[in-house]
Amino acid sequence: MKNIKYLLILLLAVGFSSCEDDDILKLNDSEYVPVTNIVGFGETLAISKATKSETIQVSYTPASYGVDIVVTDTLQFSTTADFSKAVSFNIAASENAFTFTVGAINELLTESLELPVDVEATVYARVMTNSLNGVETQYSTVINFTTTPYLDILFAPNTFYLFGDGVGRVAQNNKLKFIKVNSEPDDSWTIVWMEATGTFKLCSDENYKGVIGKIGDAVNGEYTLGTVDNRGEDIPVPGTAGYYTVGVDMANNKLLIEPASVYVCGDAVGGWPTSSVVPENKFKLDTENKTMYLTKDNFSAAELRLHVTHPYIGEWWHAEFIFFNGKIAYRADGGDQERVNINAGQQTIVLDFINQTGKIE
Repeated sequence: MKNIKYLLILLLAVGFSSCEDDDILKLNDSEYVPVTNIVGFGETLAISKATKSETIQVSYTPASYGVDIVVTDTLQFSTTADFSKAVSFNIAASENAFTFTVGAINELLTESLELPVDVEATVYARVMTNSLNGVETQYSTVINFTTTPYLDILFAPNTFYLFGDGVGRVAQNNKLKFIKVNSEPDDSWTIVWMEATGTFKLCSDENYKGVIGKIGDAVNGEYTLGTVDNRGEDIPVPGTAGYYTVGVDMANNKLLIEPASVYVCGDAVGGWPTSSVVPENKFKLDTENKTMYLTKDNFSAAELRLHVTHPYIGEWWHAEFIFFNGKIAYRADGGDQERVNINAGQQTIVLDFINQTGKIE
């Protein structure tokens, strides 16, 4: 109803005239005045992790189209005065002001503008005003300020997620989170289904903060990860579809992809690593069903113990896991897990790392 009211006002009281070149509507002969008097940033905007919850308010004199018309104001930022790569802040204006936290603007500076942390930068800002479709957008005069973004969650150890077309999913939907290696605080791992083509990157949480890739090519299969100063490029998948274990070594800023190697060990197979790390105890890949499975004719009735091997993982129990009621649970950096028993005789264990499930058939 409001839009109808404003439209009637425009048609009956003001009238439209159209620019022949680009169909921009001119509200009668009204004088357009963009947003002015933007205040709140100062010459230097001081921000820090210690003040991340504090509030910043940026106020302004609103734009005018010469008539009573609905408008939407958007706060934009850029690293250049020409706004060739403008970034819009995802906050709404209220009473001619934008209110946001220090943490929110630091996230925009580091994630959207990709400014390095702990380095003073000049940032440009303006307010964009939009109205009804076809009515000309207005832009305020550009202002600028200096600020120094800070390191928050970027590249936090062992809080990485995978995303990209090479892994077939996004971080938010499937939460492809790396698992901490027990007793090895700088290392983490995850098993992920990779497509035959595509790439992926890492991020520090499921909302894509702290995105990094690789710097340069792999050396002996090992990639150097990006940093706060150089985020790096997409990491290619190996080229053959299947399950892969991706390990991250934060101490050396490295990443290594290997075909997933999953083993059963313990009394159920009469051996403990390293004696149980043999082909007959290794899970096989079922490409069609995107699962891993192990069939043995001679399981002993005992506790089921499963683990992953990878060059970044030390002792077998540093990457141990099991499944409870069909759901995979990882030991990670926790204590000894509860146990699941397997019956004697022929059994097949099936693992689905896409849906994080396991079963004994």
